[in-house]
Amino acid sequence: MIGDHHQLPPVVKNMAFQKFSNMEQSLFTRLVRLGVPTVDLDAQGRARASLANLYNWRYKKLGSLPHVLERPEFRMANAGLLYEFQLIDVGDFNGVGESEPTPYYYQNLAEAEYVVATFMYMRMIGYPAEDISILTTYNGQKHLIRDVIKQRCGDNPLIGQPHKVTTVDRYQGQQNNFILLSLVRTKAVGHLRDVRRLIVAMSRARLGLYIFARSSLFSNCFELTPAFNILTARPQVLHLLPNECHPCKRKLSERPKDDPITVSDMPQMAQFVYDFYNARVDELMRHRGFIRANRLQAPPKGNKKPAALKKEDGND
Repeated sequence: MIGDHHQLPPVVKNMAFQKFSNMEQSLFTRLVRLGVPTVDLDAQGRARASLANLYNWRYKKLGSLPHVLERPEFRMANAGLLYEFQLIDVGDFNGVGESEPTPYYYQNLAEAEYVVATFMYMRMIGYPAEDISILTTYNGQKHLIRDVIKQRCGDNPLIGQPHKVTTVDRYQGQQNNFILLSLVRTKAVGHLRDVRRLIVAMSRARLGLYIFARSSLFSNCFELTPAFNILTARPQVLHLLPNECHPCKRKLSERPKDDPITVSDMPQMAQFVYDFYNARVDELMRHRGFIRANRLQAPPKGNKKPAALKKEDGND
């Protein structure tokens, strides 16, 4: 029998069976708890070693297979992005963080717009759509992100749609090169407090993981401390390198030629993507002899004027 009792158990919708019959406990977990001898894997071959550090603390001794350290795809940087993983702190949008249109149906418009804007940016610099998946921890947010994609770029052949937009629970057992993850909650940690769900969320990406969340909330949760200590050691604003294109020629260990642009919040990122797209399309249309190009829909507007993009002099 093969399994991982550190990841999510089966979904049992009948509460009586789940709570009183312990049917939410997998057979593998039951055998481990009964003391049946097990052979634990001590090396992973999915993700960069730096990404594996976000979840290998949960296992006895989990290292990385040689190919993860040697293959070019794992040694090269992610084009247009300064870091291969990053926690992006997302504040309220027009005074609203998480919302609950119906009980337990959690949504966060700021994170949804931010995630979609980042996806659009990645597509514009050459990332294949099938290499990007968008995950979230709540069904309500999943449907909101799908709505935002449909409104912003779903019918645009130059951008298209990501490989999948789904929940962390549904994505267990799957992987993709780049994962954009929305954690949604701003008032309480919610069911991400279950460390098994955190392990699933952190272990889906092979090359890049970008987490959009209320940093102060999740970094103060004791159960999540090992992962969020690593995440919060880096700047919590998005660092962009828009002059790079995928596939990247810069090694992960190399400093970029240009200073990164820092994005302070969602309206600023949405405005940047809007301007970046229109400038790229105008240039393409002129090059091909067309007079007028299709424009993106205007980005969401906040109550305050978006801050100007800033260039940083050095790297952290």
